[in-house]
Amino acid sequence: MTPYYQDTEAGVVLYQGDALDVLRALPDASVHAIVQDPPAGISFMQKAWDGDRGGRRQWIAWLAEIMAEALRVIKPGGHALIWALPRTSHWTATALEDAGWEVREKLYHLFGSGFPKSRNISIDIDTLA
Repeated sequence: MTPYYQDTEAGVVLYQGDALDVLRALPDASVHAIVQDPPAGISFMQKAWDGDRGGRRQWIAWLAEIMAEALRVIKPGGHALIWALPRTSHWTATALEDAGWEVREKLYHLFGSGFPKSRNISIDIDTLA
């Protein structure tokens, strides 16, 4: 497999492709760390790549298969930082545990932006004016 980016002096190699395909091409215990931003399973902006793959169980099974390969390639003592959308983070944690990972710590990114779904903000602004 040809790296997408490689800096031999720094010891960095990046691959681009479907995660499962890339991981299957790597030898056992060959990766120091994993940073992953998997799809969240919410069909954000109706994008098929972010779909739930048929439901909760199917999505968890899909990610668990990828993360089992990630566990195979990680070196002993290696760590992974896996992003998850708060709405489906429990799916991500379940997939990680099903794949054999131990979830030790969680980092949270709290933010006050996004798309309001339950109210029309313009009406609130007009009411205040």
